[in-house]
Amino acid sequence: MLKTSSNQRALCILITCILPFVCAARTSRTGRASKADGKASSNRSDSGKFFLGSSQDPEHCANAWLLYLDKENRNGEIFVVAGMNWFSEFELAEDGTLTFQWTGLGDKNYRFNGALKSDEIAGDIQLVDSRSGKTEYLCEMTASKLPAQDVHVNPEPQVSPSRYSNVYYSDEGGDLVGLDIRFFATSKGTQGMIVFYGDSWDEPVYTPLALSQIEMVKGTIRFAAKTPNGVAHYHLLTTPTEALFNRDDVAQENRRKDIPLKKHRTVLPALGP
Repeated sequence: MLKTSSNQRALCILITCILPFVCAARTSRTGRASKADGKASSNRSDSGKFFLGSSQDPEHCANAWLLYLDKENRNGEIFVVAGMNWFSEFELAEDGTLTFQWTGLGDKNYRFNGALKSDEIAGDIQLVDSRSGKTEYLCEMTASKLPAQDVHVNPEPQVSPSRYSNVYYSDEGGDLVGLDIRFFATSKGTQGMIVFYGDSWDEPVYTPLALSQIEMVKGTIRFAAKTPNGVAHYHLLTTPTEALFNRDDVAQENRRKDIPLKKHRTVLPALGP
C-alpha cells in the first residue's frame, strides 16, 4: 500500500513538472497563430487596389503580374501559385517611389524597384540571390489599376470578366495540377492571364502568362500567350457554366483532348492567408 502511494505521488510530481511546459508550448503556438491571423485581418482594407501588370521577358520572368497595393496601410500582396502572398517588405515614398519584396516559388527572393504614379506602376523586377544578395536577372514591368470586375457586364464582342479553372491539389503528391485562366476588364479592354500547374504543351509551369489577341466569336474565346518557345494560340469553347480548352497551333496528332474547365464567378483571388 505504501509502495503504491509512493508511485502515485511520483507520477503526480512528474505530471506537475511536465504540464507547464506542454501548456507553454501550446500557448506559444496558439499565440503565434493568433498574431499571424490578427496581422492578416488588420492588414485587409477597402483602401487597397488590384493592379494587372506585364513583362516582356518570358524566358526569365512571368509576363503577367497580379498585384494588390494598399497605399493607406503601406502593404500589399502578389499572386504566386494560385494565391496571394504578402510582401515581406513594402515602401512607398511621398514622391511615388515604390519598393517591395516577396518570396516566390522555391524560396526565391524577388525585389521590385520603381514608381507608382496616377494608378500606374513602372519599374524593374529582380531575382535576388538569397546568399550573395546579387541580382541574377532583371525584367521591366508595367501595371495599371484594375477597375471593379463586374461579371454581369458582357458587351459583345468583348469578353466579360471571368475565370475558367480545373486547378486542384493532388492527393498523391499534394501538388497543384490543372490550369487557370482569368479575363479582366481594364481601361484598355479585356486582358488576362493563364497559369499551367502541370505540363500541357511545354509551357512554363507555375508561371502566369499574359494573354493577347483576346476575342470572342459565337461562344468561342480565342487568345494567345507569349512563352519562351514563342507565341502560343488557344481557344475556349464556352457555355454559361463551363468551357472546353485546347491549343490551336499544334499538329492534330499532337493535340490533346479538350480539357474541361469550370467557370467561376469570382475573378480576383482572395486576399490574405
